[in-house]
Amino acid sequence: MASLFSLPNEVLLANVAAQFPGRAVQARHLATLFSLRSASCRALVVHGLEATGKSAITRALLEGLCESSSVQHRRSSNGASQAGLLYAIIDSRECITGRHLLEQVIGAVAKAVGYTGNIRRCENITQLVVELRKLIEWWCSPDPELAQMRSFVLVFDGIDRQREAPPTLLPALARLGELIPCLTAVFIVTLPRPHFLHMNGVPYIHFPIYSKSEAVQIVSNTSPTPELPTGPEDTKAFWNRFCSAVWDSLSKHAGRDILSFRTICLRLWPSFVAPVLDGTYGPKDFGRVLVFKRSLFQDERILVPSIVPRTDANLIYKQQGVGTQLPYFSRLVLVASYLSSFNRPVTDHIHFMKGAVSRRRKKGGGTALSRDHNGVAKSRKISRKLLGPQAFVLERMLAIFQTIKQDADDRGRVGGWRRNRPLGLAGDADIQSAIATLASLRLLVKQGGANSADTLDGGSKWRVAVGWDFVRAIARSIGVEVEDYLAE
Repeated sequence: MASLFSLPNEVLLANVAAQFPGRAVQARHLATLFSLRSASCRALVVHGLEATGKSAITRALLEGLCESSSVQHRRSSNGASQAGLLYAIIDSRECITGRHLLEQVIGAVAKAVGYTGNIRRCENITQLVVELRKLIEWWCSPDPELAQMRSFVLVFDGIDRQREAPPTLLPALARLGELIPCLTAVFIVTLPRPHFLHMNGVPYIHFPIYSKSEAVQIVSNTSPTPELPTGPEDTKAFWNRFCSAVWDSLSKHAGRDILSFRTICLRLWPSFVAPVLDGTYGPKDFGRVLVFKRSLFQDERILVPSIVPRTDANLIYKQQGVGTQLPYFSRLVLVASYLSSFNRPVTDHIHFMKGAVSRRRKKGGGTALSRDHNGVAKSRKISRKLLGPQAFVLERMLAIFQTIKQDADDRGRVGGWRRNRPLGLAGDADIQSAIATLASLRLLVKQGGANSADTLDGGSKWRVAVGWDFVRAIARSIGVEVEDYLAE
């Protein structure tokens, strides 16, 4: 008598391992739990950080197992698919509400099994169970004896980020396999909470972050543009060494996911190989090119977009954080708010007078020591940017806003931006809306009158809620050097 248990298809596992390097163990675990003759389960949790291959590997395995089932592509007299394994993937990002999720589940399952009849509306979990049971039984009805050798895998991708989800949604979905035969529910999440399904015996498969060798191997399969003039072989060798250098300098701590790592490499590549393309260096001179282009890996603003092309690296900045999505005047308001919080009011008339423009670059820094006639240090001043932010009123912040905006226009640091727009506000900026937006993003915090209905109450005081590095990057993205205005 033939054994009912068999290991997953090794050919399929080899193909998936070649397509997704570094994920052979996770692929084998998933295939074992999905296969008809292996250790199938009723609920499964796949978790890991973003860009670790959870969704892609799950889809690839299900497609391969569905194609390799023994009775694939056969249809019965009623039109039902006779495949031994079918699946449906529900992306929670496409579902606006919890009810929308249930409707998507019914529609996806009906499409997978080939059901052409009328589908009732699904407004709650109870109706979902009834409709799913009807669809699965219809799919298994042609051969009831073989129903035990069939399996339907229902994948909920990103279910932990479902909008307007009731607290009982996940525990209820986890028990679909107990109520409906031949059904397996798979939950793809980022960081699962302990016992978030409220049931025991659920297997968990973890997708860890990629190591350096795995990340470099994956990104090395990407074809960079432009290629070196000596051919694709030299381009690939140069690209592999370049990816390793980018990981060690930039992505090791700030961009460890594959998507960020690939994006940084592709954006840095044209500027990095420019000396090779113009003939200054050859394809074998990677070390010399790395030294010549070391500024690409040393600029702290390499992960922040900028309008001003201050160096070659500014052309390939990576957008990071909510600050990069702010409009021009909102960034100016945020910089002015930082100066209002960290500059004392008594220094405003000194640092924002027209006659003091040439003297704004202070010498000696905030840690300069004052000495007596014997050269002995008497006191040490702490830099203002190292102290906590102080509350300010809106009128003072608006005065500083006008000053730094006028100076930015006069210096012409915004390049093409300035040429395409008139000087001055000229009615093209809603400062109150900018302040309200920054407050809603918690970049500005209201200090007084928190219960006031008017967010822009003139009697209220505000405090900036961002740090020095963030404000300096935002200021440079609009052509302002915040060091010129910060009092010591």
